[in-house]
Amino acid sequence: MDPVRIAVVGAGVVGLSTAVCISKLVPGGSIAVVSDKFSPDTTSDVAAGMLIPHVYPDTPIPQQKQWFRETFDHLFAIANSAEAEDAGVHLVSGWQIFRSVPTEEVPFWADVVLGFRKMTEAELKKFPQHVFGHAFTTLKCESPTYLPWLEKRSVEMTPCCFLYLSNSHGKGYRF
Repeated sequence: MDPVRIAVVGAGVVGLSTAVCISKLVPGGSIAVVSDKFSPDTTSDVAAGMLIPHVYPDTPIPQQKQWFRETFDHLFAIANSAEAEDAGVHLVSGWQIFRSVPTEEVPFWADVVLGFRKMTEAELKKFPQHVFGHAFTTLKCESPTYLPWLEKRSVEMTPCCFLYLSNSHGKGYRF
């Protein structure tokens, strides 16, 4: 039987993460990552890499929580590994502040992140325009480091090539 050949469209965090996941699920297959831009020129290279979910109204909350927990656990394992620095994945603590009290004071993901709590009055005084907030520790991916790390992992795990889509500059294939 011929090996399975798979194309992944996009070379940002989602595309390269998909390539790595597929390479684990389909050993012996070959993957082509197709994109008009690769790191350092993707949207992911400049996007904030803070892991904080948003609510998608058409997706059940239990499903969203499962996805978030799986992502958090995956990145947490990287952050606690010897590869953390090379991958650019680390823990970060901070606040999420609001100008009005949110409908749900405790979000669905509160028990997934580390040390989730409501901010104290003393903490909120530092932000006079805000009336409510959370403090917690989550994960951050430094995209300019994380993307090349993902690309390297996808190549190490399975035959993988990276194809530039043609554009007015005549870019070709990247292997």
